[in-house]
Amino acid sequence: MADKIDIPYDIYESPAEVVIIMPLWWVKKESLELKVKDYRLVIHWVREKIELREDFIPLKEECYRWDINLIIDLPPQSYFNRIHSKLTADSVLQVVIPKAIVPDHIDLEIENE
Repeated sequence: MADKIDIPYDIYESPAEVVIIMPLWWVKKESLELKVKDYRLVIHWVREKIELREDFIPLKEECYRWDINLIIDLPPQSYFNRIHSKLTADSVLQVVIPKAIVPDHIDLEIENE
C-alpha cells in the first residue's frame, strides 16, 4: 500500500479569480506538468533523486520516494483556457484561474412573433 503524501497549498478566491499557492521546494519547472481534466487541476511532478556515492546505503527514504500527483477541484464557472501559472525563483507554484463573472440578474428581451 502506497503512503499518502500531503502537499500543503493555499487557495484564495475573489469574484474574478481563484489563486492557488503551493510551495514546491527544490522542484524544477521542467519536472512539473499541469493540466485540467473534468473540472480539476491535475499537478504532476517527478522528484529527482540526488546522486550520492555508490557506497551509501539508505537508512530512511521519504523525500524522493514517489512522483507526486495532486488533484484540486476547480469551480465550474472557470475559464479553463485562460488559466496561467508560474514557478517563482523560490519554488512557489502560483496558479491563477479566472472565473466567469455571473451577474446578479440578466434582463431578457421578449421578441414579438
